[in-house]
Amino acid sequence: MPRVSQKDALKTRAKIVDVALELLLAQGLDALTFTNIAVAANIGRSSINNHFKVKQDLMDELRPRIGGMIELRLDFSSGKAFYDSWVLAIKQDQEFRKIINGLSILINSDEGVEGLKQRLVADPENAEQYIYMAIGYAVVNLPHYD
Repeated sequence: MPRVSQKDALKTRAKIVDVALELLLAQGLDALTFTNIAVAANIGRSSINNHFKVKQDLMDELRPRIGGMIELRLDFSSGKAFYDSWVLAIKQDQEFRKIINGLSILINSDEGVEGLKQRLVADPENAEQYIYMAIGYAVVNLPHYD
């Protein structure tokens, strides 16, 4: 069997991650199996196992991409701006809602809150209050969408 070049291996890895992210957003965590990813990416399951030994390894790769997707939608200039942008994203952005719904499998709640607090450096005294208000808004309102 011929060896795969490093360039091809990197392309395959990127394809796996891209397809996994698409599946996660479109169908949720239950659909995120190596078999489903292999079918959607049109590659062999063994190719996935060459790059990711267990699902957690793949999730570790997805975490920064999802974090970036969240950050693009939020305004961290103040606690109020953060809360307002969070509410707006939930109301108007289906992909944001899907990300937030699936976030618990990628980031535990303490890690998520701490990460948001670090981004709200302009308003440290109110950061935690606005973050918990945003989380509360999501808990109450997300079930009413999609």
